[in-house]
Amino acid sequence: MDEFARTYSRPGGFRGVSGPYGSMLREGADITTLAATRPLTAPVLAVGAGGGAFTESTLSSAVDSPVRSVQLQGVGHYAALEAPDQLAATLLPFCEDVDASAVPVRLPS
Repeated sequence: MDEFARTYSRPGGFRGVSGPYGSMLREGADITTLAATRPLTAPVLAVGAGGGAFTESTLSSAVDSPVRSVQLQGVGHYAALEAPDQLAATLLPFCEDVDASAVPVRLPS
């Protein structure tokens, strides 16, 4: 809490936190169109916490590949701060699976 109070009380400190939300509201139609016409094809991991299945549902509508979903129990909005070990235990196997299934890139000689 001390760190939140310190950073948010600085001039413009809360702008970095609230900016993405305001941007989504202003650019929502553009984002929806982009997701419909050019969906992501990269592997996607939806990490949900306090919001339930919202993250998976939202990402599923913007990708053209399966979404792997994990729900962190007992965690609120700030998973990286509240449960870093749980988050790491979720991210590392996903990254390992992505690396294992990646097609090697061949650079021209």
